[in-house]
Amino acid sequence: MLLRTLVAAPALRLQVLAGDSDLDRPISGVYTTDLLDPRRYLSGGELVLTGLMWHRTEADSAAFVAALAGAGVAALAAGDAAFGSIPPDLIDACREQHLPLLEVPVDVSFAVITEQVMRALLPSGDGAGVRNRLLAAADAASPGWSSRSPAGAVTALLAAAATEYGLAGWVLSATGRLIAPAPPGPGWPAADQAPGGGMTVRLRRALAHASLAAPDLPASTLVEGAPYTLHRVAGPWPYPLTGWLVALAGDAAAWDGEQRTAAAELTRLVARQRARDEEGRQATRRSADMILHQLLAWRPGSADRTEQEIAAALRRGGLATAGPFAAVVLAAPRAAELPGVLPASAAPPPGQATAAARALLEDLLPGALAAVLGQAAVALLPGATEVVARLREAVTGLADLPGLELPFGVSIRAGAAGGGEGAGAGTSSVAALSRAVAEARQAQRLAALLGGGVRLVDSAQFGSYDLLLGMVPAPARQAFRAALLGPLEAYDRDHGSELVRTLGVFLACSGSWHKAADEMFVHVNSLRYRISRIGELTGRDPRSLADQAAFLLALRM
Repeated sequence: MLLRTLVAAPALRLQVLAGDSDLDRPISGVYTTDLLDPRRYLSGGELVLTGLMWHRTEADSAAFVAALAGAGVAALAAGDAAFGSIPPDLIDACREQHLPLLEVPVDVSFAVITEQVMRALLPSGDGAGVRNRLLAAADAASPGWSSRSPAGAVTALLAAAATEYGLAGWVLSATGRLIAPAPPGPGWPAADQAPGGGMTVRLRRALAHASLAAPDLPASTLVEGAPYTLHRVAGPWPYPLTGWLVALAGDAAAWDGEQRTAAAELTRLVARQRARDEEGRQATRRSADMILHQLLAWRPGSADRTEQEIAAALRRGGLATAGPFAAVVLAAPRAAELPGVLPASAAPPPGQATAAARALLEDLLPGALAAVLGQAAVALLPGATEVVARLREAVTGLADLPGLELPFGVSIRAGAAGGGEGAGAGTSSVAALSRAVAEARQAQRLAALLGGGVRLVDSAQFGSYDLLLGMVPAPARQAFRAALLGPLEAYDRDHGSELVRTLGVFLACSGSWHKAADEMFVHVNSLRYRISRIGELTGRDPRSLADQAAFLLALRM
């Protein structure tokens, strides 16, 4: 659409403050920002919306406008809520850079402007009539739906598709999380419906896995004998694990042409809401990055004021300063063998893989404060063992997907005894959270060392020899076990004896003759004979502490 068309919209009441002669510029998209230099997020042709939170001095206006002009944006629209009016230095900077500047009335939301532009940018053609019917049905049933949360907006679209075209379905994340359900409609598989209009975990996971395994979408699939048609909703990164999925009940082959068109248009509209969701997360993500870096830069002995400021920032980010809380770290995803996933040989843009890792943590742990740290993403959230349980369940759901390499690390820490707003409140949580992040990063590195696939290491496992054994290469473990237990296993096979079991019971009873004999229902003299025979066959003394340790490790391998 042209900038002039947007300015002429009576409901928006936009006022042109600069660039009257450049209103015939085309708008290719909308981007909302409060960054002083947002160039890396711009591709050219956008209408940039800003609340002016970046503005501190006149020099800021010059720098901000120069960045926008350098990126080739179509125009700037500024809200005047922060200052009551648009700063004169911003108007001057826009005139100097020949960048059109629009003033947005305080009672007009950026979401309304975004919706108007995005509707105008939707392609025309055979699907336009179907799309308009979906939008009209959503408008009639849920006035103001488009300005709600992405989940609320998607629910309205799904309801419109069910009402107008008999397409009952859901929007899921690629990990199987339910993003939005539609009210029951024709063809709804009631047997799989969970309380609250949701879906069973089993069904969600099966549909998500089917979408990831499919070489191309849309496609139809059978889950436990019931047909579903799957459409992939593209995300901002070439990693299907961070995408969304439209799952519709029924086989598209049985639909008429209008229903198939409606399914495609519904997916396009959901993709638009996905883009809104990503745009809405940007400010939160920037804040999370800042909080995490402040947290990691803090050192014991810092000024109390600094520590209290970090604790206050954590509270604003939704993280209570009274524990317990968890830190979860995930390395940038790699998945070379999964169909449709970025090949390992391809070089993604810098930071793209870590941004995808953060999006994956946000999906697996809704409500977490998620940030990017080096080549990994970090999530901070309140909770204790239940966080580990949730994460283990999610990891289990991904573990059977081929080609994935996702090493997770987690650490649980107790916070401050109190969480009030007084001086020093929550300060001990800053130290504890800093340690939790450090431990979770180390746990993630251990998870990566344990080999490929989807793995989770809890820092509570650091003292476990099972974790240590897991880091030993498989051939070395096999050779060690064969050297110590091979002769006993061969003897047991040839003589029908129980030397390996006897050794295990003897060690489990800490070398107590009477306790082990009672456990095996044998006489102590019989037990002594067996232990002596074990020593003769292996050249090791099961009564020696050093050899006991070696035998115990061999039995654990």
